Amino acid sequence: MSGIRANGRVPPRTADAIAHVIDRADARRRLIGLRRALRGARRCTFLVQNDPDPDAIASALALRRALGLPAVRSPIVTVGRITRPENRRLLRELGLRIRRVHKSDLMRLAPLVLVDVQPPYFGGAVTEAAAVVDHHPTTAPFKARHRDIRTSYGASATMAAEYLIVARPAALTGPVATALLYGIITDTRSLSRSASDEDLRMFAFLFPRADHVALRRIQHPSYGRLALERFGQALEHARVHNGLAYVHLGRLPAAQEHIVAQLAEFCLGMAGAEKAVVSGVFGSNLVMSARALSPKARLGERLRAAFARYGSAGGHPVMAKAVLRLTSWRADHPFEDDAALARAVNRSLRRTLLNSGAASRSTR
Repeated sequence: MSGIRANGRVPPRTADAIAHVIDRADARRRLIGLRRALRGARRCTFLVQNDPDPDAIASALALRRALGLPAVRSPIVTVGRITRPENRRLLRELGLRIRRVHKSDLMRLAPLVLVDVQPPYFGGAVTEAAAVVDHHPTTAPFKARHRDIRTSYGASATMAAEYLIVARPAALTGPVATALLYGIITDTRSLSRSASDEDLRMFAFLFPRADHVALRRIQHPSYGRLALERFGQALEHARVHNGLAYVHLGRLPAAQEHIVAQLAEFCLGMAGAEKAVVSGVFGSNLVMSARALSPKARLGERLRAAFARYGSAGGHPVMAKAVLRLTSWRADHPFEDDAALARAVNRSLRRTLLNSGAASRSTR
């Protein structure tokens, strides 16, 4: 073969070209598998997690376009609500609607394509899926005709973009490229955590095709007066214990749930913090958001093991969330007031996230 040197090594450019051909072939096989899973149906329902993030939103949109399905007959749905202002701005920029449905109605919406999430997340409400496209680790067995789980990827948006580029490259418009790029940015923290080579390549591909003015509009944070006041009050009492920063926000309106994630990111910058968790009560739920500097923290795995029985919990090694039914939590952890609730959560988090042999140290 003329492309191979006398020493038997493949030149870098030839190797890159071969890898590209193989990647395209793999993407085509996955696309064929996804189409077959729908068994000729000209409609389906794209199901994302509760309070879907940019990665889920962009991925569902890209997969719908890859399949060429009409939005009116193939909705993107969630059992929860979208709380973060950035995500609502993303939907406005895309002119996209995500429909809220009841968990008991999910199987009536079949065929289901689960995006950035897997059936066990819904606690038995999804007994079978046509397809699952996700980058999270599998936590329990499930039925799906097409299963595309790639845990080495930092974002489902990278996977969904591959489907779209192979299926209908002309459908990768500026707004869609912007959404996919934002999905990669948010789930990999601008490629600084859990980013694969595929994420890096897709980032480079999408970057010149995205609308960066729109991206800045989407990313600009928005805080209400109450949220800012609660930030200040909570941070006054923040402590770092054995590398864990913990803050409890108390009770806030359900529409403010997004601030637990934003404050968790902030608290990870506290002196001595290696992990950060912020909790708050929103409506009937106790919500926790966790962040870590190192994947060794295994946040998603540990929160799921400790808290999933009270609601839903899981995520990535360095970024995770738990949404607990307050009544279920109270049954095992009685408390009289918000201060007692914070103490109980803090104790559980220390048992869950801290190594028993760690040396004790505390900073303010």
